Amino acid sequence: MYQPSYLASLVPTMQSFIESATQNLDTPNEDIIFSNLSLRLATDLIGDAAFGVNFGLSKPHSVCESMKSANNVNGGGGSGCGSGGDEVSNFINQHIYSTTQLKMDLSGSFSIILGLLAPILQEPFRQILKRIPGTMDWKIERTNRKLSGHLDEIVKKRMEEKNRTSKNFLSLILNARESRTVSENVFSPDYISAVTYEHLLAGSATTSFTLSSIVYLVAGHPDVEKKLLYEIDGFGPHDLTPTAQDLHQSFPYLNQVIKQAMRFYTISPLVARETSNEVEIGGYLLPKVEVPLEAW
Repeated sequence: MYQPSYLASLVPTMQSFIESATQNLDTPNEDIIFSNLSLRLATDLIGDAAFGVNFGLSKPHSVCESMKSANNVNGGGGSGCGSGGDEVSNFINQHIYSTTQLKMDLSGSFSIILGLLAPILQEPFRQILKRIPGTMDWKIERTNRKLSGHLDEIVKKRMEEKNRTSKNFLSLILNARESRTVSENVFSPDYISAVTYEHLLAGSATTSFTLSSIVYLVAGHPDVEKKLLYEIDGFGPHDLTPTAQDLHQSFPYLNQVIKQAMRFYTISPLVARETSNEVEIGGYLLPKVEVPLEAW
């Protein structure tokens, strides 16, 4: 699933979601929150590639209609918005809330802040705070529990399918489990649910954060924006979709912009950088960091 050849085959799928999501960007008197737009795009892509489910978030209509569409595609009951039994609608709501309000708001969770200062105290305090209603740790625990429950429902429905496809991550895991390619004890239902949960949250939040960081930084540097648009527009007609090879070979400046944005804003604030080789930057010599053998 993660081989370059397979990822390259997803480019047309990515393009279709992007075209759908950007149809109404020029609507007058309407603000577009790019972080939300990119999150919906990433969620739709992961839903399609990993679960074989079309959430319909990036379609250019209301959230309510998106949820109705997702519900119909997934075979769920209920009419969509306002339906208490609509698992897909609830799932999407919980996912977006978890990603935008909880997961990326480090200042909201006291246990996370404490963990940055004294890591050994983070888990004991989290266990206490998650039992106190109203705290951010309590909200995170409750939301994650609900979100896990919705993912369990998706996994359960897919496990019951007799003629499932092999074009998505979840189906491949289930097919391998049933064909005895791997032990059922290894790919237990709990493990499969945990892996799908990790795929959705980790993939969508990081992608959305990176894209938002790039747009934010480029918007503050008109010279970079001009050069970047010149390279993109020079590729060909606007309706020409680049292949994976084109993305590697025809957009060197875009690649530099993406990497520079990722240097400015790391996806995880707990990731540190070390120089693997001696390098000179702006007249300053940065020595190679020698990693102790015990670190390996």
